[in-house]
Amino acid sequence: MLLWNRKWTRNELLERIGAVSQLGGVTRVELCDGKAKGVTTLQVRTAEGFEFNVVPDKGMDIVEASYKGKSLCWHSPAGIVHPSYYDARDIQWVKTFAGGLLCSCGLTTAGFPSEDAGQQCGLHGPISNIPAEHVTWESRWKGDEYVLGITGQVREAHTHGPNLLLTRSFATSLDSRGFSLHDSVENQGVRESPLMQIYHMNFGFPLLTEHSRIYSPTQSVESRDAISEPSRASFAEFEPPTQGIEERVYYHDMKPNAQGDVMVVLVSDDSTKDFGVSIRYGAATLPRFIEWKMTGSNHFVLGLEPSNCKVGGRKAERDSGTLKILKPGEKQEFRLTFQVLDGKEEVLSAISSTHES
Repeated sequence: MLLWNRKWTRNELLERIGAVSQLGGVTRVELCDGKAKGVTTLQVRTAEGFEFNVVPDKGMDIVEASYKGKSLCWHSPAGIVHPSYYDARDIQWVKTFAGGLLCSCGLTTAGFPSEDAGQQCGLHGPISNIPAEHVTWESRWKGDEYVLGITGQVREAHTHGPNLLLTRSFATSLDSRGFSLHDSVENQGVRESPLMQIYHMNFGFPLLTEHSRIYSPTQSVESRDAISEPSRASFAEFEPPTQGIEERVYYHDMKPNAQGDVMVVLVSDDSTKDFGVSIRYGAATLPRFIEWKMTGSNHFVLGLEPSNCKVGGRKAERDSGTLKILKPGEKQEFRLTFQVLDGKEEVLSAISSTHES
């Protein structure tokens, strides 16, 4: 594997360490204070300085990610909240929204609260507050590579209602600065079920600054509302934290590459282009892309959100004829890759890839 600008074999590394945990691995940690008490996290650490924490008790989401000690994501003032505090009504979801690198929205509803098919659907659905089951993790040699992985299952179900099973897997390696995510959602019920999925990825300071810029294969941009419309043309640019500014939301029409993927890059400082992150996802099952731009004081955050829906809520999706329906026994696959970009060469290469054919 390639570490610190040199290739190493398994034996060469083992000669120099007492245990692989000296360089990286997966560690289970249980939080013990405040509203986070009892929440379990799986802390993944690579030898390249990339760390991220998967939270099985919060739908297998990622509440923290950092690179060489610097956070890559935004943390909500609510912090990590045990799922027992979750309230599905109306917009109460925000009280248990930790922010973090990845917060899943779904599975049977996402976006604004609405009443659909006789059901009251709360903001963004319950999946990020459902504890996972059958959680496993591994750290093992695969030839000269040392791979790290986490898998768990999250079920959204109730009597006489939907029965959707999400199986989520993360894969990375000791020499990585990113991860791949694979989700499989299966309808294990006897009725058709709506399927709404938003990958709510939340980036913050010091990665996100007033000098940041988004690069993407955007063909057109639609504003969610009148508040967002005046700044639609500057969707890719940022201003310093501003007191009293309101959130702006844009829907992107992306052009996939020949492989059917979309690449989106966030550059920390567009004048130097020497640090950033990239997201790559499959557009076939995630045909929408939502940008949540909130540059307020204390809420200086950018949401980059591959999705299969907008945020108007389930009734709006049904009324527009765009609501995804899973039949009994049917599965839907989602794939996403996240990568830290360190150095001008990597950043420029990723930017070029956003428009590859």
